[in-house]
Amino acid sequence: MLTPDQKFTAMRGDVELTAEVSPCCFMYGSGLQITVYLPDRGRTYVLKKEIPIKDATEADCHALLETVGVVPCKNCQKPAFDPATCGTTRDGECETCFLDKAMAKFNKSEKDFQEKLVKDDAKHKAKGFTHRVMAWVHPASGDDYQMIIWMVNPSDADIVAQLKKKKSTVTNDYKLIVL
Repeated sequence: MLTPDQKFTAMRGDVELTAEVSPCCFMYGSGLQITVYLPDRGRTYVLKKEIPIKDATEADCHALLETVGVVPCKNCQKPAFDPATCGTTRDGECETCFLDKAMAKFNKSEKDFQEKLVKDDAKHKAKGFTHRVMAWVHPASGDDYQMIIWMVNPSDADIVAQLKKKKSTVTNDYKLIVL
């Protein structure tokens, strides 16, 4: 019988993969799933749903681990998961290169957002608005979302009223910015 603390290893050239049975298998009694780790931060999941965790063996885990391949990162040549052998969103990139690219994309998006806010603030100030409210709406069901509104000298009650109109269950999650 497998236990949550068991680890398995396999070599791919000079790269050691480490794997463990994913906790969800034990929590939900689902099919066998292992989490596979690269030495430098990367991880992926491989599963075999048709093997219930209660029936899974160490040999099943080793066999599943053997299906995972490693390729050189297409940017820096560090080890990366082979997308042809396992589910990964990294598309042949190591974790570092993938995260660097994601961070650059996020930073550009944030810069663009801040530049747009500056323009929108100036436009609304010219129209007589005095404040921008950055609020989070927390509906009773569904995802939270951000709400940006411009107001003239709003009181706390004015802002709470706006959040209640959006049916937010929380009415104090906002920041008031003077234009």
